[in-house]
Amino acid sequence: MVQFFMEMPTKTLKGAATFKDAPTFKDQRRERIIQVARSVFYEVGYAGASMSMISSRLGGSKATLYAYFNSKEDLFEAIIREQCGQIADLFLAHTGTDDLRATLAVMGRELLTAIMSDEAVRTFQLIVEESHRNPQLAEMFHNVIQSQGGSNLVNLLQAAHARGQINAPNSQEAAMVLKSLIFGDCHFKRIMNLAAQPTEAHLSRQVDLAVDIFMAYYGVKPAG
Repeated sequence: MVQFFMEMPTKTLKGAATFKDAPTFKDQRRERIIQVARSVFYEVGYAGASMSMISSRLGGSKATLYAYFNSKEDLFEAIIREQCGQIADLFLAHTGTDDLRATLAVMGRELLTAIMSDEAVRTFQLIVEESHRNPQLAEMFHNVIQSQGGSNLVNLLQAAHARGQINAPNSQEAAMVLKSLIFGDCHFKRIMNLAAQPTEAHLSRQVDLAVDIFMAYYGVKPAG
C-alpha cells in the first residue's frame, strides 16, 4: 500500500540527510498495532471496527492493546496524526528555499501523490462515511489537518512572503488557494471512486498548471 510520505532518510532544511533513532520494541509494537487497526478500519469501516476485533487480529490480549490505546477513537486518531504528520514534514522540508516556483512544483507533486494514494483516499472515505453518525470524528480529523499539515503550509507561504518571493499578506488564504488549485477535481473524483490512481504525467500537469496560476496571482513582479 502506498505510503503518505517516505520518512527515511529525512532532510533538514539545509538538505543534509539525517536518520531517526532506531525504533524501540515499544515503538515497533505500537506501529504494528496501528498497521493492523488501519487494515481493520479499511475492511469493516469505523463503525464496524472494535477493540476486540483489532486485538484478535493482533493475536495478543486486550490488555496489551489497551496498554497503548484506551479506545478505538484514540487508535483512529493516532492513525490520522501519523498520516498528517508525514504531510506536515513534507511542507517543512520545502520551507525557505530560493526557487519558490520549483519548490512548489516538487512539493505539489509529492502532496498530490500522497493524498491520491489508496491509503489516503480510504481514510478520507472513512471520515465521510462516519461523519453523519459521529461528527466528533470529522471535527478531530479537521483539527489535526489544520494543526499539523495546514499550519506548516501556511508557514511555508509566510516565509516566501517574508523573503519577497510572493505578495501574500494573508497566508492562510493563499494556502487555501494553493491547496485548492493542486487538488483540482481529481481528488474529489478519486474519493468518489470515479477515477483510478492518476498517472505521473497527469499529476505533473495538474500541479504545474496550479503553480503557474498561483504564481501569476501571488508572484512578485520584477521592478521596471
